Amino acid sequence: MVSMATLIPLAFLLPVLCPAQEVVLSYRLKEEQSANTFVGNVARDSYLYGNVTESVFQRLKFNFFSQGNPSSRLFEIDEKSSTIRTAQVIDREAPDVCEGKAECILNLDIAVYIRDVSKNRYDLYKLMQAKVDLVDINDNKPEFPQGSVSLSLPESVPVNHMLLASGAIDKDTGANNSIKSYEIIPVNGMFDLKVQHNFGTSDLGIVVKHSLDRETKDFFQVTIVAKDGGYPQRTGSVLINITVTDVNDNSPAFIESTYNVTVIENGTVNATILQLSAVDQDKGANGEISYHLSSRASDKVRKALAIDPASGKVYTIGDIDYEENKQFQFMVEARDKGSPSRSSLVPVVINVIDKNDNKPEININLSPEGSDISEGAETGRFIAHVSVTDRDDGKNGDFTCDMNDAHFSLDKFNANVNNVYKISLKEKLDHESSPTHNVTITCKDKGDNPQTNSTSFLVRVLDENDNAPMFNNVPIIGQIVENNKLGMEILQITAKDWDSKENGRVTYSLDSDAGSMFTINPGTGSLLATAPYDRETVSKYEFGVIATDHGSPPKSSTAKVLIRILDQNDKPPRFTVPVFRGYILENQPIRTPVLNLTATDEDEKPNMKFAFAPNSDVNKWFAIDENSGRITSKRSFDRETQKKYNFTVIVQDPMITSFHDTAHVTIHVRDDNDNIPIITYPTKSNKTVRIPYGTKVGTIVTKVTAKDTDDIDIQFIRLTFSIISGNKGSLFNINQMNGELAVSRVMKLSDLGFHGLKVAVHDSGTNSKSATATLDIFVVDVNGTARNDGHSEVLEKNMMIVIILIAVTVILAIAIFATICMIRRIDRERQQRRSAMIKTDEDKTLTAISNRDSFLVIAKDSNENDDAKLKRNKKEVSFTFEDDRDIHNMSNSSGHASMSTFGVPAPTEHSQSARHLMEILKKPDDIMSETSGETGTSDSGRGGSDEDINSNRSATHDIDDPRILHPAHFVGADRISRFNDGRMSELSRSSRRNGSRGHVVSPMPSGTGKRIREESLDYGRSHDLPQSYTASPCHFEHFPSHNIAKDSTSRNLQDDGYHRMDLSSYPPRQTDFYSSGSWRADSMSYRDDDDRTTTSGSYTINPEELRHDMDEVFYTEQDIVV
Repeated sequence: MVSMATLIPLAFLLPVLCPAQEVVLSYRLKEEQSANTFVGNVARDSYLYGNVTESVFQRLKFNFFSQGNPSSRLFEIDEKSSTIRTAQVIDREAPDVCEGKAECILNLDIAVYIRDVSKNRYDLYKLMQAKVDLVDINDNKPEFPQGSVSLSLPESVPVNHMLLASGAIDKDTGANNSIKSYEIIPVNGMFDLKVQHNFGTSDLGIVVKHSLDRETKDFFQVTIVAKDGGYPQRTGSVLINITVTDVNDNSPAFIESTYNVTVIENGTVNATILQLSAVDQDKGANGEISYHLSSRASDKVRKALAIDPASGKVYTIGDIDYEENKQFQFMVEARDKGSPSRSSLVPVVINVIDKNDNKPEININLSPEGSDISEGAETGRFIAHVSVTDRDDGKNGDFTCDMNDAHFSLDKFNANVNNVYKISLKEKLDHESSPTHNVTITCKDKGDNPQTNSTSFLVRVLDENDNAPMFNNVPIIGQIVENNKLGMEILQITAKDWDSKENGRVTYSLDSDAGSMFTINPGTGSLLATAPYDRETVSKYEFGVIATDHGSPPKSSTAKVLIRILDQNDKPPRFTVPVFRGYILENQPIRTPVLNLTATDEDEKPNMKFAFAPNSDVNKWFAIDENSGRITSKRSFDRETQKKYNFTVIVQDPMITSFHDTAHVTIHVRDDNDNIPIITYPTKSNKTVRIPYGTKVGTIVTKVTAKDTDDIDIQFIRLTFSIISGNKGSLFNINQMNGELAVSRVMKLSDLGFHGLKVAVHDSGTNSKSATATLDIFVVDVNGTARNDGHSEVLEKNMMIVIILIAVTVILAIAIFATICMIRRIDRERQQRRSAMIKTDEDKTLTAISNRDSFLVIAKDSNENDDAKLKRNKKEVSFTFEDDRDIHNMSNSSGHASMSTFGVPAPTEHSQSARHLMEILKKPDDIMSETSGETGTSDSGRGGSDEDINSNRSATHDIDDPRILHPAHFVGADRISRFNDGRMSELSRSSRRNGSRGHVVSPMPSGTGKRIREESLDYGRSHDLPQSYTASPCHFEHFPSHNIAKDSTSRNLQDDGYHRMDLSSYPPRQTDFYSSGSWRADSMSYRDDDDRTTTSGSYTINPEELRHDMDEVFYTEQDIVV
């Protein structure tokens, strides 16, 4: 019993189906299955069933194509359900199935038809192809060509000598079902087995394992067993008889190791295609060679080829067909006649070249309705399916097909498939003209000697009532004279119907557009008038006539009927207008056309003549053509003599004189353009205009005026104006209509000077006339003098020089600015390096100061004794300069200036003045205070009064006050030198060191001299100090040096560099310091070296005032230039 697992649908293409596309389905089926084995369901596997409605599916029919579909005999298909089943047991190895093929694909071409319910016929709906992969099963055992083989070998053969024998053949294919291994029995005998694979087959090599001795044993038997890899495993065996003979020690040797030749198919029988050659070094019978096909040569080789044993020629004995065998591969044995005989094998390959020996094969499968087709069948109807094959390869297998009957079309069913066609009805069939059609399809291949094949089928055309009545002459034309009688016959209308009996009987009727003016006899087709006609009202009638047969359903045709109404002379002529006007130029020759009179006559023929009214003298001036009504002149006219002529004309029917009409004519004589325009401005005496330079665009400069003596009523005297020459650079523009001359663009310097314009005036006559005049325009500057062109060029050159100078200046300014930016950037980088070096020096200095116990002592009196001097030298004095930012944080004020030294320099005039200043800063009443460097209301050791509090509050000043002590006043010469070397970048720092607070004093930068000047230093002013205090001369270098600390309230004075300044040239001046009401020391404290008593005094000092006064001590009024 076969399970469903044996059938595996592999691929279902085109899930969304549409007609005219081919669907390919793939299935797998094992061979040897019983008949009626299920293969697959086409509708389900192609998704056709799911993509159409149930009603549509019920109308489908499934069939195998009978022609060109050889595998269809092995299967059956249900026409309704589309189920494919096996029709018989299929043997894969059968010759007509897949004998010897590694892959076995059976192609089934399936046609899907759909039934047209209304017409009860089938049309081709879809093409499908089922590819059945017939899977091999292990149903064949390996078979050797012969059941037993006899071999001989001489006893002298060496060990490992090999005898060749044919391998087994297994009709089964595949990796498992074919031969997998060989085995020799006995395994441990005198011989071993070696398998050699050649051209898909195997050669068995029987190898001598031990030395042979014929005298000991001259006969051996071994069995070789072949095993396949199938399940269950199958085996086959052969018995090898080996006879040991005497020595024949040389085997024949082929000259070539492999023979490979090419032959064309269908060659002549017995034709030699290959010459084999071998040599044997032995003599006599041992050296005589005979040639034989190897015992392993296949049957197809033996049927097609043979070899001459004596000569070694390979020749044909049967047909060599490329389509059957594209190549022959076999072994040829060369055997000597020694005893025992020796042999050798050589492979031979014969390639077959295709020859165009096959005609295209044409298979036609008609539609299920057959070849009987009604003549009423619609175009596009499916007639037959055509498949074409050509067994040749390459261009020999390519073909083209055509058909002999234009009523049918041969089209590819699918653009991707070249050998499947569909025959459809291209043109309507007509039973009356051709009751049968012999349709022939001819296919021709593209080989060098093209092969052609044709196949025909007969189409019978079934008759129907398909002919409508046909009118003899279309359109149908008749005529009748107007004013006819009622019932008069106009014409006889006839139509022919090629059908017979009732289908050919015709009835006539008029279309609705005929109205009530006509009628027709239905049986005879006689057309009658039902009213009198008036040609002048309607000159013709057009309407349709219908001829209908009595078929079922009836057919009809329509023809156009044209009835012309013939004229009778019953209408008088009439002028188109009652008054005609004409014009003629004066001085024209005679017979000049003047006017065409127009009149109408409603009659068909022009029955009218033109003439002047009787008793008129117009004949001496004009002539009239009686047929056309054309009036021409009979003389030349002078407008100055007479401007117009009035007269009467008549038109009359010459057949009936009472039919006439009259009209009035007026002829105007026109003035000829015989005068040229006269320019009234400019004139020779008045032609100069001056305009200022810079006049705006559009300003009207002047106006050219002219007149024409021709008649003002004539259109051609309209005058136009233009500039002919002299308009340099198009500076001016003239209005063509009124002659106004205006500036057309912005003036340039080159426009200054003279402009000589030549203007022209034209009339508008046919032969236009014109006049010209000269207009001189001077463009002057503001003072009214015209400038020459040379001066303008100089101005332009000067302007260009100014522009160039400005451009060069801008470029230089940009370069200087870029240089300054680069220098400043370099200075900033240098300052950063200096700041780092100075910070290191200051940190070292402040560390040394914190370890010292003596501070700056300022001597009160130069005459004190040495003990007093020593004590004073050990005093510590601390100054605090506070600004308004510190008044709110008095207890933690910073900003002290701490000055210390280890020795007092020799007194000088400068130092003496400094000492006087320091003594003034001290207050005897505050000596006992313990407050150091603090201001405000904090406890100083003796308490604080309101006066002190108020004094402290009032002593607070802004740090920018000019009275703040200038830092440079306390700089020693050695410090200035250091700053001049460029190693200090910050001018002031403040910090809190070892509990003392001081204001940092920084060296004076190079810009300080300028600043001193800006601060309006006044060294000569006096203050409220005692007259006994007189400033002593001092020098900067004698002032003690100071260390620098940083405080948050200190003022940073920065500059780009510092320079040494020699102030010896600035003599000291008497300076009165501030009185007690003008400034106070913020804080001053000193301490004895015994550390037992601390005297602290609180003072309020205005820092800006102190700095200002210190500047006056050390500097004169003149500026310091750095």
